[in-house]
Amino acid sequence: MENEIKLLSISEILGKNFFIPSYQRGYRWTSQQVEDLLNDIYTFAKKQGKTEKEFYCLQPIITKKCNDEIIERYSLKSHMDNNVWYEVIDGQQRLTTLRILLFFLVKKHLNNSTLIEEYGKEEFFIEFETRIGISGFLQNIQPSKNNIDEYFISKSYNTIENWFENFEKKRAVRENILRTLVHSIDTQEQEGVVQIIWYEIRDNSNPIDTFLRINMGKIPLTNAELIKALFLQKRNFENNEIAELRQIEIANEWDNIEYSLQDDKFWFFLNKESNNNSSRIDFLFDLIYKVAKEEAVINNQIEAFNKKYGNDKYKTFRFFNNKLSVYDIQWPDIQKEWNNIKDYSLAFDEWFNDVVWYHYIGYLIHVGESIIKIYNLYKGSSKKEFTQKLKDTIKSRKKNSIGKIDCIKEKSSDDIDYTYKIELPYENKNKKTINELLLLLNIQFIVQQHIESNQELEKEIYIRFPFHLFKKEKWDIEHIDSYTSNTLEDKNSRNDWLKISIDDLGDSINDALREQIISFIKSKKNDTKEFEKLRQKVVKIAKEDDTNEELLNSIGNLTLLDNGTNRSYGNALFPSKRKLIIEKDMVGKFIPICTKNVFLKYFDKDGYTRNEWREEDNLNYQKFIVETLSDFLTCKNINHE
Repeated sequence: MENEIKLLSISEILGKNFFIPSYQRGYRWTSQQVEDLLNDIYTFAKKQGKTEKEFYCLQPIITKKCNDEIIERYSLKSHMDNNVWYEVIDGQQRLTTLRILLFFLVKKHLNNSTLIEEYGKEEFFIEFETRIGISGFLQNIQPSKNNIDEYFISKSYNTIENWFENFEKKRAVRENILRTLVHSIDTQEQEGVVQIIWYEIRDNSNPIDTFLRINMGKIPLTNAELIKALFLQKRNFENNEIAELRQIEIANEWDNIEYSLQDDKFWFFLNKESNNNSSRIDFLFDLIYKVAKEEAVINNQIEAFNKKYGNDKYKTFRFFNNKLSVYDIQWPDIQKEWNNIKDYSLAFDEWFNDVVWYHYIGYLIHVGESIIKIYNLYKGSSKKEFTQKLKDTIKSRKKNSIGKIDCIKEKSSDDIDYTYKIELPYENKNKKTINELLLLLNIQFIVQQHIESNQELEKEIYIRFPFHLFKKEKWDIEHIDSYTSNTLEDKNSRNDWLKISIDDLGDSINDALREQIISFIKSKKNDTKEFEKLRQKVVKIAKEDDTNEELLNSIGNLTLLDNGTNRSYGNALFPSKRKLIIEKDMVGKFIPICTKNVFLKYFDKDGYTRNEWREEDNLNYQKFIVETLSDFLTCKNINHE
């Protein structure tokens, strides 16, 4: 039997019987928690311009109907609700506080009259498995220090009493709050009503296991769990054999979608941030909610939309509850809503499995483009049209637009070749754009490899950029030639730099200089001038003493490097960085393909040296960037005269 989820007015739980089992802790709400509840209810009750049937919603109450064995074992007896009892698995603190509030309102506001005399309803009843006398105490609360539970209950009562004393028109405020509690959606007055999310467990799961999962494991009830109960509750499929089979199919399809989203490769393709929740299908429901919200904005209905669904963590659930909680809803309506969810899921699967789409969409999501916008581009488009729309979006994004970067294509003096320069110097204002450009370079390089492999080899080669690895790291823009303005201020970092340098430069350093460096390292002095002298000599040997600041800070001297590596080796010489990259690559550390190619000297056309990053390498690298990103960059032609 499927679990049931629905919204109930507080008036709809009046007259019910609740059983608090021994595994629940005692009542422990603080004065602040009680005041927060009162403030929230009153703020809603006095709110002007509420929409029809608007309500204030409390967090879930999770229950399981007691069987005959439990009722008999604990001698549960009540004249209300045909002696039906509900074991409270979660929410007993809120439920007890509401019971204290009702006792106060009846005692202080109804002048010794009863709730059933005034409104035809009785307060709900709470029985405790082990806390003897507490149920009776809730019906006649007095100042008490007999036990800790009575103490906290009487303390909450005093908090409620003092809270009402702060108002000049106490009776009006009491009336407002009482009406929100005793009226239903159908009978509500201007104050509106308070509702709860009622989650009733109807399967054979153990209530204690459920309690431990929710409370001891600190796992809150998610929108997905609530929405699943909406979709699969039995009344949606009763008296229809085909519908009952469809119920099983939906449950299986639900599990398949969740399984896909649990794969980090798929998750980080669609999302910028990690998600360690037990359920990731919430992502789909939140997305559909956001689509509806955007439509409300477009139609100037956002105020009514927010009033209807609220802005707390259960707003997505209330959105779907509004669609699926109608009592005369039929299974074709359920299937229609489910098919809408599947449409998104199937679209995401198609994006993921298409190598070109995977890379462009993964890039766009990483740089902050809305997945809703991407989905709207996808709807109704052919494959070719959608691909072009993705490329156009990359080129013309409002923020950090790649298409607006100044690029110069100049014919060389021999009138045969061209040189390329990208006018995007390494400055603070350009760092984000440079970062996105270098990421796009890696993306587009892989896309081109894929396209060329299909054309030449006539077979599919799945070379994919691993967004799941990339997004788990922080990435810096690294100078390839290390002669930057970065300083080494402490002795340890200076000594480390010298040690790495003499190791990696090997025989290039003569014996005399090596002796000076070893002596400096062994000394305890932190001599800045001496270090700079040694550093300049080492840099000169490594041929990284170029003072052309424009070239050093050009895009041809920049690449992506993970934060940890960059912080450790940001000042290292090119051969040291090269050695490190090779070592990391050999043990399987993720290094973006173009970063790896830089340090493997793919752009040294003459095979001049493996241990230098020369001006020719810089210019060849810039040419590679421009040619690779030719679909996104716009170059100005300058003919040599």
